[in-house]
Amino acid sequence: MSGMYPLLAQDCSDALAVFAYAVYKQHKAETLRAILAAKGSPATAADLEAFYLTANTSAMRAMYIQRAEFMMQNFIGETLEFRKRELEHKFLTTKIGEQLQSIQSDQHQKRSWKGWAADVSGNLAVNFVTILVIAALLFGFRGLDQMLNEFGRNSGVLSK
Repeated sequence: MSGMYPLLAQDCSDALAVFAYAVYKQHKAETLRAILAAKGSPATAADLEAFYLTANTSAMRAMYIQRAEFMMQNFIGETLEFRKRELEHKFLTTKIGEQLQSIQSDQHQKRSWKGWAADVSGNLAVNFVTILVIAALLFGFRGLDQMLNEFGRNSGVLSK
């Protein structure tokens, strides 16, 4: 690598410096193509010297690093997104994934008005049965209390 890489490496980490160097090389290639298009001939030693002087400034190195950070973030983001899709696909093909899809389809069916009505009706029925059980217990204990009081009075255990 040229003398630019050590300058970039001193400003940032090695991984980021590799991306920054790629940005620098891309800039150099674009500049050489622009010189060729403008002059109709390849760049001269003076053109290259002017490019190197410009590229070695701290502002240009900061720009290379900034673009490298952007490239690196995009690369990592796309890689993670691809890996996420890959893992989701693997998960959905497993038995647990198939069961979850079955549960999810059941949930989607319940989201219709018929599913909602069935859930509400079921809940109302459970509440009604609960009220009946509580009432039966309450009246049952009250009846048992009256029966025991009457038995106590009739047997003479309790005074009249």
